[in-house]
Amino acid sequence: MEFPVTFLPPLVRTCTDSGEGPWNELLGIIAPDDPDEETFLAAFDVVTENLFDGWTADRVVAFALDDGLATHHPLLFVVDERTLVDDGFPIVAADLRQDPGRTFRIAAADLWSVENNVATANMEFADYADHAELQPDRIFRGFC
Repeated sequence: MEFPVTFLPPLVRTCTDSGEGPWNELLGIIAPDDPDEETFLAAFDVVTENLFDGWTADRVVAFALDDGLATHHPLLFVVDERTLVDDGFPIVAADLRQDPGRTFRIAAADLWSVENNVATANMEFADYADHAELQPDRIFRGFC
């Protein structure tokens, strides 16, 4: 099995049994249908194959690293069961290059910040991960 080919950093869903309601609500936050011109958006490709159904985020990240995904993308995002049930839809962000395998959770509304800044080397993955680790819930919800 190989990691599916994506042109943008992959967003992998690992829990298809959680229903489409929460999934669609999450997508509405991270990829709104009608964003205004001032809205920042994350660039990602949804991995639609059910290859990863039931996997933990750590297992997806380890597989991606073993499969060489880092040669194509600096980041990987994982939507697991916790993402779809917790407040703010905290997505797992994984570093594939600088500190391979390091992860943290990011509120869906702030996904654009990590993807935009890490992909363009404007900020380091560690800047976000370190900040998330200082939060009581260990979720990145912006720097303010």
